[in-house]
Amino acid sequence: MVDERKARRERQRRRIRRRRLLALGALFFTAVAIVTLLASSSGGGHGPGSNRAEGRTSTASPPGNPASGLVRDATPQSDWVPHTGPVPILEYHVLGAAPADEPYPDLYVSRPDFHRQMNWLDEHGYEAVTLEQVEAAWYHGATLPPRPVVISFDDGYRPQFTYALPELRRHGWAGVLNLKAEGSDLYPSNVEAMIAAGWEIAAHTIHHLDLTELDSTQLTEEVAGSRKILQREYGIPVKNFCYPAGQFDETVIAAVEAAGYVGATTEIHGDATRSHPYELDRYEILGSGGLAGMVADLR
Repeated sequence: MVDERKARRERQRRRIRRRRLLALGALFFTAVAIVTLLASSSGGGHGPGSNRAEGRTSTASPPGNPASGLVRDATPQSDWVPHTGPVPILEYHVLGAAPADEPYPDLYVSRPDFHRQMNWLDEHGYEAVTLEQVEAAWYHGATLPPRPVVISFDDGYRPQFTYALPELRRHGWAGVLNLKAEGSDLYPSNVEAMIAAGWEIAAHTIHHLDLTELDSTQLTEEVAGSRKILQREYGIPVKNFCYPAGQFDETVIAAVEAAGYVGATTEIHGDATRSHPYELDRYEILGSGGLAGMVADLR
């Protein structure tokens, strides 16, 4: 068990080092992008305004209960079965084109790519559920679809409401929003609409700090305090936590447990398993990977 935990932590450290290298690579990306923009007579069509036009989805009524607003997979279906095995969790950040000065452009997944990825999941029998539903199956005998997947979104960016919500609704799916308690791009009404559609809201601290560098008082504020804020703001149970930038250690895990969370997601690459509730692996979906990258992760 000790050797396994060491191996998992080493995978986490490699992911963090890779994220830092992406920042250095972004310097080259920025220089090229600036030259391209200056040379373009049409402005290139990659600014924030063009993001709104990417990959438009159908406005047809969503699968589910129109009266309640819930999507299909917000509640168990007749073909769902008991499940205690691994479940893949996908991790997204921003949906759209990265600005020229963005230090982490790979955290931006284009909307056409996201559309293709969701279609691929649907075509290959996957059904998206919340992490709370997975935990109910793992620990309390509830049921899940034959091929469950959790689709999670970190921080609280506007396209997670304007684009991810209708895209997942089109498939009858709910997502998981790992929300910063303060400073996100989402209005409270946006979050309320996501909750009404069956989405789970998980805590992602208050200020998105590196929890491993905080003293005990600060750590408690960020971990337990963020849960209290979200519960008070939206009147919902907040059962899960997401470590900012995947940074955690034994002290942080202890604070998460003490705050009353059932589980916590990391940025360690792999399927989530019931045996590591506070170190749940995820597949970080990067813009450079496209559809092929996501498929390779799942296979």
